[in-house]
Amino acid sequence: MTIDSILTEWSYRLPKGYPTQSKDYELLYHVILEMTDLTPLEARNVINRAQGLNEADDDIIDFNKLELPEDLVNQIQTIYNDLTPEEKSQFNKNYRKHTIQTFIDGGYKSFVKFFHILPTGKAAAGMGRGEVQVLLAVADSRPGGTAFHDIVMSGGQWEVKEIGKAAKMTTKGVLGKEPEGKTFRPGKAGMPQQGDLLSKLRDFYADVVIPYTEMPDAFESLKHVVEPTSHDRLRSFLKILDSIFVPLITKVQEGREISYDSGWQQIFSAFKLMHDVFWETEFDSDIQDTRLTVQTGNSKSSYWITEDDFNKIKLSAGSDDRVAIHIGEPVESENSNAVIWFSRIKSSSFIANPNNIIEEFDNIKNKFFAEILGLIAYDTNRPGIPFATTSNDWAIISLSQNMWIFGLKSAYPKYEFIQQQS
Repeated sequence: MTIDSILTEWSYRLPKGYPTQSKDYELLYHVILEMTDLTPLEARNVINRAQGLNEADDDIIDFNKLELPEDLVNQIQTIYNDLTPEEKSQFNKNYRKHTIQTFIDGGYKSFVKFFHILPTGKAAAGMGRGEVQVLLAVADSRPGGTAFHDIVMSGGQWEVKEIGKAAKMTTKGVLGKEPEGKTFRPGKAGMPQQGDLLSKLRDFYADVVIPYTEMPDAFESLKHVVEPTSHDRLRSFLKILDSIFVPLITKVQEGREISYDSGWQQIFSAFKLMHDVFWETEFDSDIQDTRLTVQTGNSKSSYWITEDDFNKIKLSAGSDDRVAIHIGEPVESENSNAVIWFSRIKSSSFIANPNNIIEEFDNIKNKFFAEILGLIAYDTNRPGIPFATTSNDWAIISLSQNMWIFGLKSAYPKYEFIQQQS
């Protein structure tokens, strides 16, 4: 293979038959690889000399060493070739020289033009924007692939996420209000697991909410086992179930689209209200789950009595003392179901302590962050400008398509259940 045949093939592939811009030399690079046995680094050396560059061989950057697919290497090389001499000089000086911290503190600036690089074809979902920028800047960094987190280093791993939605232009051409959507999906680490918050919430629905919806008249079905003095509290309790929990039955069962503003905040607030009704009043003690059974001959009847009345009978048994007790409604078959229903409410950890929901959210979030040193984030409205975050900056804000969604806490100041996550 002669130089003339290589140049002839190159000329044939050029639109004008001769080079007019720097990217034309990238085509020569591919021709050399196709028609010779030169290595990529040797071919790159030839291209640099063809462009009149005088770098020593040691100064020539071999992007193949980044352990990236050829598709990404070609994108990097194309952008690099189009840099101005000053930009290229800054790139070379900073190439893989930084720590994560110095990258965040300004080392990213020489690599902003590489922020948008993404895989194409079959590997299109393998990386996100900004990952290549980190790899070009940070020493000792390598891509994590599908088996690890985004950036792998000797000291640990980092995630890289682009968050937010691009701000829209108004009719006057001025940027509108920046949206709240500062979120990311954590992939397989965000899938609900057996025993986590969603699983426990489904148990609450199975024990309390679903049986409630199957009662023909909930108040009439339940009032017989509640002291008359607590009937108003019972109505308040059932109203919370009706207004908050019942409308979310399908979403909880399917694990889909429980949002922060019309789902989790209402659930958290509802459990606090139920706690106040159930545990901060006499409601729990007014539930009659004790009974007095009287038998005469072949006739036997049972009646609801309070726990206090039961204790009076127990303490006075065998003595000549008289005790006054209140005999409640007769115990009938449907009443036993009501007692079981109330006993399930008493065993609900979310009603006993609504902050258990916050603890469950923290458990989900911390499992993700326990595997990484931190998360490098890019705001969609500030492409190529990274900022470092830790678990304290994030919260679980919603459940969408059977995946927990992470949101930047500072973007959701109005939502109590988000701000309480640590």
